Amino acid sequence: MATRLESTLLGFLPDTGSSNAKRKRIAVAMGNNPEVIGCIGRAISTGLADFVLIGPTEEIRRTAKDADVDISSAEIIDESDSVAASRLAARMAGDGSADIIMKGLVQTADFVRAVLDKSFGLLPADALISHVAVADVATYHKLLIITDAAIAVQPTVDDKVELIRNAAQIARSIGVAVPKVACVAPVEKVSEKVPSTLDAAAVTQRFSDETRPFDAIVDGPFGLDVAISSEAAAIKGIGGPVAGDADILLMPGIDAGNVLYKSISTLAGGAMAGVVGGARVPIILTSRADSEESKYHSLLLALASSADH
Repeated sequence: MATRLESTLLGFLPDTGSSNAKRKRIAVAMGNNPEVIGCIGRAISTGLADFVLIGPTEEIRRTAKDADVDISSAEIIDESDSVAASRLAARMAGDGSADIIMKGLVQTADFVRAVLDKSFGLLPADALISHVAVADVATYHKLLIITDAAIAVQPTVDDKVELIRNAAQIARSIGVAVPKVACVAPVEKVSEKVPSTLDAAAVTQRFSDETRPFDAIVDGPFGLDVAISSEAAAIKGIGGPVAGDADILLMPGIDAGNVLYKSISTLAGGAMAGVVGGARVPIILTSRADSEESKYHSLLLALASSADH
């Protein structure tokens, strides 16, 4: 049975049923990984996308054979170096020969470095890319978007506004027109001793009137409990449309974001998807340790968001 996350994402995929529709082409950097191959096999078998697999040819074919996955329709480009494979995928997205790129058996830093290379033209002027995760947790009443768990190490207040922008774009691609954003911090009281509360208050202020930079409802600082539990919000006497009903969690930094992401997937058993927002093309960014299911969900999320690119 499909998870709530999978069902939602499938409902927002581009229409490929008409004769004029063109399937998206996804370039995968280092596709020699069982979970990546399994994910790709599912997408090929249902006609969701076409693939270019960059990596050691024989290893890719052996992995597919061992997994009983038919990749005969995919193009394979032989490349044994993961840095070179990442750069080739980025170059293909930049020149239009790929619509989406996907991280395979590559270190995140090497993959992101290729994306950031200005010569490939993947970033709009002054753009900030960021990791956007969508989580399906049984104890929450809707899908939950989390940022940033992988890229923005020490975001400033200005950066955090851009993190929200990227996350809001992903939210709109899955049907959330005006997302509710909770700026997460350890406590709700603004204190100079807790820098994340100062950032949260400053970000919230940016969205407090009609001059807000884009359409989103932002509030905070909120503890995580207040952001996602209406009961906790009521006990603490915190009202407003965001408390207990957040669509997006703006985490105070990458440490908290990464821990929350991995806690949901490994401890809570939540279904996850992760992409990069802010680039000219959708970018599928998952951990090398993520499951086939997580990689597949991430692929679906990238396809859903591709209509905005």
